[in-house]
Amino acid sequence: MNWFERRLEWLRSLNPFLVNGVLALAFTILGLASVFNQEIKDGLDEPGALAILSVIFTCAPVAIRRRTPLLAVSIASLAILIHVAANYPEGSLPLTVMFLTYSVAVLSSMTRAWVGLGAVYAAILLLFLTDAPGLDALGVLGNLAFFGVAWAIGIAMRARRETLELRLSEAEERANVERQSTARVLAEERLRIAQELHDVVAHSMSVIAVQAGVGAHVLADRPDQARAALDAISATSRGTLTEMRRLLGVLRDSDGERAHAPAPGLADVPRLVDDVHNAGVPVTLNVEGSSVCVNGGVELSAYRVVQEALTNVMKHAGTTTRVDVTVQYLPGSLAVEIVDDGRGAAAATGNGGSTDNGSAGSGHGLVGMRERVELWGGELSAGPVSGGGYRVKALLPYGDTA
Repeated sequence: MNWFERRLEWLRSLNPFLVNGVLALAFTILGLASVFNQEIKDGLDEPGALAILSVIFTCAPVAIRRRTPLLAVSIASLAILIHVAANYPEGSLPLTVMFLTYSVAVLSSMTRAWVGLGAVYAAILLLFLTDAPGLDALGVLGNLAFFGVAWAIGIAMRARRETLELRLSEAEERANVERQSTARVLAEERLRIAQELHDVVAHSMSVIAVQAGVGAHVLADRPDQARAALDAISATSRGTLTEMRRLLGVLRDSDGERAHAPAPGLADVPRLVDDVHNAGVPVTLNVEGSSVCVNGGVELSAYRVVQEALTNVMKHAGTTTRVDVTVQYLPGSLAVEIVDDGRGAAAATGNGGSTDNGSAGSGHGLVGMRERVELWGGELSAGPVSGGGYRVKALLPYGDTA
């Protein structure tokens, strides 16, 4: 909006009754001053009590112009008709009627706006028929043109306001749709996480069942072996309970069948990198440290972060000359980092505009990655890097769980 429209919006934000009351008073004072100070000539009569009343009835309707603009312009048209027909000086009264003509156009429906303009035009034509001073044929045409322009400006302003309101409504609707879409994707991602974690938990329970059977079988003859089985059961159960606390529920695919595909892990990252490299993306894998008791669920989340980040590189990074995937085995935690030298700013925009401080964007890929990392109490940062490119880094703690 320009300066004038901003000022109008500020006026609209004020109490409309107070604003219009002040305007009506100002128009009335200006009207009385201009009528009584205008030079008496061309057969005009000295204004008296009737002139005061006609001025008041011409200007006072400004106070109700927002509530009933058609009634306001009709009263003012009738009052100025009486005032001019009585041969009183018109002063600034035509400006008041012109303002009300603008008001009926900007505040009323199209039908009422036409009726309001018709009331003004009827008053002008009646004054022409009564041979009012200064209203010859040329004067009538000039007045019709001036009031028509004021009315047309009101129509244009109303159309502009309606367009702005429509755009605001559409923007709010798009924002609501985007929020709903993000929530739906988040729910679907949680569903997929729960299905994949199910495989990890099911494997742990199978280990427990086997070890329990072995312990029960050798309990009497080989107590040391039975104790080792119980220790294995204890360690596995602790890891399983950790994952079960994070499990979102036993969920199924849309067709009701449970997914049986093995959950991928860090051992599958080299194959993933090779697939991306074969697709034409110059990606390299760097592994630092050695794997020691990394939680299966953590491995799955790390794999998905690498997978989603490489997918984003292929979709949004443009032409890249280097993509580095780094897997670091740290004490009690696992770190993965994916850095490319592609279109960093564009990639950030395309993926929701996350920054290095980890603030979530609106991109569905980052929503899924963040959900997976935060599931384990980890941290995710994603955003453009200085000099161009984009970086995704995730730190996933796994403690001493098996």
